Amino acid sequence: MAHLHVVGFSVPDTLTLIRHGLTPWNETGRFQGHADPPLSEAGRQQAERLKHRVAASFPAPSAVYSSPLTRARETAGIAFGEPAITLDERLKEIHFGEFEGATRPENERHPAWTYWAEDPYHRAPPGGESYADLRRRVIPWLESVHGAEGHLVAVAHSGTIQMILAELLGVTHPQWDRRVFVRHSSITRVIYTPNGWMVERINDTRHLDDEGVDPYWHG
Repeated sequence: MAHLHVVGFSVPDTLTLIRHGLTPWNETGRFQGHADPPLSEAGRQQAERLKHRVAASFPAPSAVYSSPLTRARETAGIAFGEPAITLDERLKEIHFGEFEGATRPENERHPAWTYWAEDPYHRAPPGGESYADLRRRVIPWLESVHGAEGHLVAVAHSGTIQMILAELLGVTHPQWDRRVFVRHSSITRVIYTPNGWMVERINDTRHLDDEGVDPYWHG
C-alpha cells in the first residue's frame, strides 16, 4: 500500500472525515436528515476556517468526496474547491422521515417517537431510515474506496461519520444515547495500518475559536 510523504516523513493511507458546518436548522435544533438547508453565516465562517486549516496543515488529498446535500457540498466547496469534489449519494445523512424539520421536543409528541427512540439502530421513523439502514448504505462507499492510494477526504454528516466509525471499530449495535458527538466542521481521521484501521483523531476543531451552538463546548 502506498504512503504519503509529508514534511519529511511518511504517513500511512488516510481517510479524513469532516462534518459540514452549521445550518440555520442546527442553530434551532431541528432534525435535518435528507432535508436540505444551506449553511448559515456561522457555518460558512466555520468552512472558511477549515479552508485555512486545510491549506496550512493538511496532507494534499488524492480525492475529495462529499454528500450531495447542500450543507456538505458547500462546506467541501469552500474548504477544497468545487472542481475537486466527487458527490456520492451514499454519504447523505440518515433520513429522519416525518421527524425532519421539527425539534426534539416537537418530535417527542409524535406518536412514533417512543417506539423509534427505544432502538433507532433497528427502527426507522415513518418515511425514514434506521441507523442500520444508513450503515448498509454508507459501508459500500467505504468498501469502494478501501485500497485507494493516498489521502482521501469525505465531507459528510454526523450520522454518516458515526456509522463509518462504528464499522471500522467493530461496534455491532451503536446506541443512539451513547454515540460520538461529531462537531460541526470537525476533522476525524483514520489511518490504515498493517493491522487494519486505527482512529487517529476525532472532533478536531482547532481551527475554530468556539463552537457556536454546540451544547457540549466549554471553551
